[in-house]
Parts: sequence; C-alpha cells; structure tokens
Amino acid sequence: MVSFQGSGIAPFPGYLGNGYGNNSAQPLPVIIAGAGPAGLVAALTLQKYGTPFVIYEQNASDKVCSDAGRGIDLSPSVIEILGKDLGLSHLLDAAMKPYEYIDVSNMDGKHIKTLRFKEISETKRHITGKRNFGFASRSKLQHILLEALGLIDKNGFIKDSPYGKLRCGIAVTGYKKMVGNFVQVQLDNSMKVKASALLACDGVHSFIRKCMHSGQGDALKFTNQEVWWGTTNVRPGSALEQELQHYAASRKIQGYNVGLVVLGTSQNPGSFYANEVSKNVYNWSYYVESKASNADADLIRRGGKVLDEAEKEGLIATVPSTCKILKLLSESTPTADMNRSFVFDRSNNLRSVDGRVALLGDAAHYNHPLRGEGSNKAMVDGYTAAMRLATAIMGKSKNVSFKSKKSPSIEWVLLCFDSDKRRKANNVQAKKARKYGQGATSNSSYTCWARQTYFKFMSPSKMIRERCASDKANSRFVSDMIKQLEPYPKPAISLARPVIPGSSACDSIEMELTKTKSFHEENVGCAVCIGF
Repeated sequence: MVSFQGSGIAPFPGYLGNGYGNNSAQPLPVIIAGAGPAGLVAALTLQKYGTPFVIYEQNASDKVCSDAGRGIDLSPSVIEILGKDLGLSHLLDAAMKPYEYIDVSNMDGKHIKTLRFKEISETKRHITGKRNFGFASRSKLQHILLEALGLIDKNGFIKDSPYGKLRCGIAVTGYKKMVGNFVQVQLDNSMKVKASALLACDGVHSFIRKCMHSGQGDALKFTNQEVWWGTTNVRPGSALEQELQHYAASRKIQGYNVGLVVLGTSQNPGSFYANEVSKNVYNWSYYVESKASNADADLIRRGGKVLDEAEKEGLIATVPSTCKILKLLSESTPTADMNRSFVFDRSNNLRSVDGRVALLGDAAHYNHPLRGEGSNKAMVDGYTAAMRLATAIMGKSKNVSFKSKKSPSIEWVLLCFDSDKRRKANNVQAKKARKYGQGATSNSSYTCWARQTYFKFMSPSKMIRERCASDKANSRFVSDMIKQLEPYPKPAISLARPVIPGSSACDSIEMELTKTKSFHEENVGCAVCIGF
C-alpha cells in the first residue's frame, strides 16, 4: 500500500473501468500535455469523434498563441488534415498566406534571386488541391485551432479554466502505468489524474520523455547555435518602411505576402528569415553561432526568453552593417516582442511509446527548427495518434462487413504508431535538418558558396516540388494508419462536443480531492481501488 500525502487521484464520474467506450459509461479522458499545434490537432481529432480529453499547458494562456520564428510552411499532408479531415478549410484562409515572392540575398548586401510565385500559373502554385504554397504564422494557426475547439470566447480571449478542457498554468510532470485500463498522470500541483491514455506534446524539454527514458542517456546536445525571434510592426514613415519600399522597388515586388531570406557569408556568417504575416507586420528569425547555452531559455515554442534592452543592443551589435533590413527590423522591434533561444538536438532516437503513453512532435523526435519540418511532423503525429485512440476508445460497429466488431486496444494502436518505419524516416529527416542547420551559420567559404548557388538556380516550381517531396514520409505515415485501422470499426462523428471530465459533478470531486490530506492507492488483483 502506498500513501500519497497532500495529493489526489481524480476519478471521473461514470467510469466503469475498461476505458474503451464499449458501454454506456463515459470513458476516461485522453490527457494531452501541451497546447501547441500537435496537442491542439490531437484534441480536435478526438473532439470530432466524441472522445473525452483534457489539455494541460504549463504556460499561461497568454503564451499559447505566441509567435516563434518566421512562420510555418504548411506541408500537403497537414493542409489535407486541417482542411479536409478536420473541416478547417475556411479558417485556413485566414491563417495561411500564399507566397507571392521570396527574395534571397546575402549578409554582404548582394542580391541573389527573387522567386516570383505570383507570376507563375495558378496550377503550378498549388501544393495540394487548390491550396497554394504558403505559410502560416504560429499565432494565427493556434487561434483557428482554439476557435475550432470552442476555446475562444466572444471577446477573442482564450477560455482557460481549472475544470475545463484547456487548463493552463499546469504541467504534466510524469506518469505511472497502473494495473488496469488506465494511466496515472502526475501534475505539478501535486494532483494525480486518471486517463485512458497520455499524449506528450510538451516539446523538446518534455517532462514525460524524461520520465519514460530516465537513466537511458537521453541528454540534449547543444548545436552551438542560438536564434533570435521577433515580430515587428512597420510604422508609417519610419526608416524601416522606407527601406522596405526601396527593397521592393529595386526587386520589382508588388504584393505583401513576401518572404525574405538572407544567407551568411564567410565574412558575415549567420542566416536571417522573415515573412510578412499581414500587411506591415513581419515575423523574423536570425540564426548565429553561439558558445554558451542555457537550456532554460530554449522554450522556443512558447516564446523563449524575453530580452531586455542590454540583450537587444547586443543583438543589434552582431548584425552586419551591410544587412540593413535585419538591422532596422531588430531596432524597430520592442523587447517584449523579441526572444532569444538556444538550439539543441538529440543524437539518438529512442522509443516514443510506453503502453498507453506516447511522445509526439519535438518530445519524440526533435528536428532543427530551420527546415520547418518539425511543426508539420508534430501536427501529423497529433492527428494520427488521436485517430488511433478514437478508434480504440469510441469505435463501435453494427456493420457485419467489418473483419472485427471489436475495437483494438489502446496499447496496440499506440504500438503501431511507434513503428520502425516512422523512426527510420525521422532519423533521416533529423540528419538532413541537422546538416541544413549547421550550414546556416557556417563561415566556410565553400558552404556559403554552395548555399547561395543552390538558391541562385532555384525556381518557384522546383521549391514547391521539393516541399512536396519532403512530405512523403508524413503522407506514408497517415496512409499506414488508415490501412492498419481499416479492419476495425470507425468511431462515429460526433455532432456535439464530448463531455469533458472536470465539469459539473466532477468539479466537486476534484475540489474535494485537493482538500484531502492523504489517501491510499491499493492494487487488488487486476483492478485499482482508490480509497478516500
């Protein structure tokens, strides 16, 4: 018998113990750790099929929609998932902007190439269906996902409640596999909750990964790089606006969906990227070499470390005088809208599933952020893992044509999620991303020349083809999921949002548990008995 002092395991009403939803009782929820793109896509998928879930986000609600980097170049598989499978096509129009131009130059001020997407035929600009190749700001993407989940109120604020389906300011710090059909989830407020499954979408510094791979040599490796992120509003009549107008006139650019790429040289290494996410608003990132690291400042998906004026001046001092755009953008950005993060990597690729617990996105396979593949892979992870869980928990069938009328187990669907094929593909992508990231800040004359030559002979059509080719692993991962789940009954699409554990009667249970000074957990055969 184990005693937990000052904590509680919160049971959810109506739970009969099997966790699969094959009876009239409400099944235990899926706990999602992290409200980034992976977590929200997973939640949307579960919501579509009436599967209960609760999202725990360690940061405050005002950080959930923070921007990081220049934006996300959405891949074909993610566009299909968001637009077709989750029904967000109309909302994607607001979050995703098609590229009209991408201008490439170097840190010495030399113009290399302007890719004119706006001037090629409409069909050649399509990356999937009728959707053009483009990008989404993380902030806007987060907002449409939250809106689809019903987590944006009429005033545009995020609905954050201690007993709702999104609970901010609470981190998942660990888990324990229990005898029976659930997993015990540890929260940083000393509470323990029961879940049918746990999806770890809590990023590169995942607490759940540390719990899963404790003592297995899973330390992060510093890449000797740091990145500065910023969001800049261009003020009318400012020196920045005049420079941007001169820039556009000299390149014959007409439009505002413009991407800027500035490549490093042997004299001025580093790389700069910017996207005009809305008229006169730029998201940008600047990668440079770094000798010191601070892992605590690497929360790159949650805003990183906010700069002070001294650090901002230090950044401006590193910018070459020949890269006027970057210097003006950094000078024009308030410190509150700038962040500094250190870039880490992992050399190994350990398993990402432990029974009913699965690691998703950066928690499972962290890629160098520069290639932009991490966010897309994370959202594909969120969709496929949640689709598998919905089939296991909510799948029912009255159709005799199914090879099996019984839903698969949660353990089996997650074990298939963590396939050798997926791990192999992740390793290949991680190595490519690592190599690409290292080249971004290199001062090697050959590397700098090769990167500039690559862009010099790039065309809009070729860039789109390459983006589609890099998405093949994600596309295969989705196809494999569909084939594996084909023999099993599909969960019914829910017209109403699922009942969220933690509301109504459950509120009083959780509140009473927080007041309980102690209680006991006792294993009895194959069941878990909780005594109060």
